[in-house]
Amino acid sequence: MSEMIKYEWKKIWKSRLAQLVIIGCGLFLVFCVWASIMQISATNEKGENFSGMSAVEVMKNTQKKIELTQENVNDIVGRYLKYISDPGTNSESETYHYLSEEVYRTFYLPNRELLSLVTNVYREPGSGSSIKEVLEENVGKDFRKAQIKRDIAYINWQKEQGRLTSGEADYWKEKIGNLQEYQYGYHKGWSMILDTLTWPVLIMMLICIGIAPIFAGEYQSKCDSLILCMKYGRSKLILAKIISGWLYATGVYWGITLIYSSIYMIFLGTQGADLPIQLKYPAMSVGYNLTMGEAVGITLLLGYFFTLGIMGITLFMSALLKNTYAVIIVAFLLIIIPTFLSLDTGGYVWSHVLSLLPPKIADFSFQSYTAYSIGNIVLSWPVMAILVNAIVAVLCSVLGYIIFRKHQVNK
Repeated sequence: MSEMIKYEWKKIWKSRLAQLVIIGCGLFLVFCVWASIMQISATNEKGENFSGMSAVEVMKNTQKKIELTQENVNDIVGRYLKYISDPGTNSESETYHYLSEEVYRTFYLPNRELLSLVTNVYREPGSGSSIKEVLEENVGKDFRKAQIKRDIAYINWQKEQGRLTSGEADYWKEKIGNLQEYQYGYHKGWSMILDTLTWPVLIMMLICIGIAPIFAGEYQSKCDSLILCMKYGRSKLILAKIISGWLYATGVYWGITLIYSSIYMIFLGTQGADLPIQLKYPAMSVGYNLTMGEAVGITLLLGYFFTLGIMGITLFMSALLKNTYAVIIVAFLLIIIPTFLSLDTGGYVWSHVLSLLPPKIADFSFQSYTAYSIGNIVLSWPVMAILVNAIVAVLCSVLGYIIFRKHQVNK
């Protein structure tokens, strides 16, 4: 059996097309990593602007790790209010957030993410109030209570819009109540990996190209009659083909994702793995009680199971359609078309079904409150997507096995 798997594994990798697309994709994603790092910008406490790796060093120096206790929140709010009340450091410019240009560059820009996080906790959902209005109105107010109040208000709004059931709303409210105290600090490496959620869609296409010929190629080369007449042609050899497809999908996905993730970690650093995921979305309510490191791990795992889902569908179509190019075209359509469908254009059922399709990994975000109710059990989007796509992968693989096994070569 192991020799059969090795043979089928080598057979996939011998495809010139599969080799070229993997090499091309790898080089393209490495370029994307480099370009994204070069586009990083930051301002130091002297008001000087930097980009690329110089900006990374500035961010590491200015974004020191702190607990967002009430004392620390009051300190940053007090510093801002002191500047806007002093005639020597304030202005009437909304662009500079009512600070003088010098203070805007030396205080606001280096602390922009922290000020944004604090301001958006105090700001009413949907409010267009400026940072000045929000902080003046909420100075000294309990930061933790404000955060819970804002998050619950957002959950209630989601419920009123029909995006959450009562059970799902209660599920998220319980999650909100269990969130740890906010922390702040440098986390750019982890944040950049979370910005790559569209990349697994490209990896899915590569995998479809590689495994499309697994069964269809045998039909086209007329080798199906030979395979099915062999001793293990209707059992072990078919199973070996399916296992090699799973191994190929696993190897390609984890190989590519771990390479570009490692590059980010090497150049941007691993600092911030223990910081809360809420830092990634300072302007939004986030109900997940996760660290940045945990969030990245879940995201990569979610992308893997989405990839397995489309892999299983491709194996099934390879056994059914009997033409490699037809399989690739249909698989590409199944990947591309859903990317143009918005989760917000339909109702509850539309958004919840669409969210489970493999290419919708590109739309996943931890600021989403999408959840699934099964009786009294409520599952978050990542958990449900992993379960559904794992089932689809296994089911489609079994169907592909059955279809090819029962194929009548004389027809």
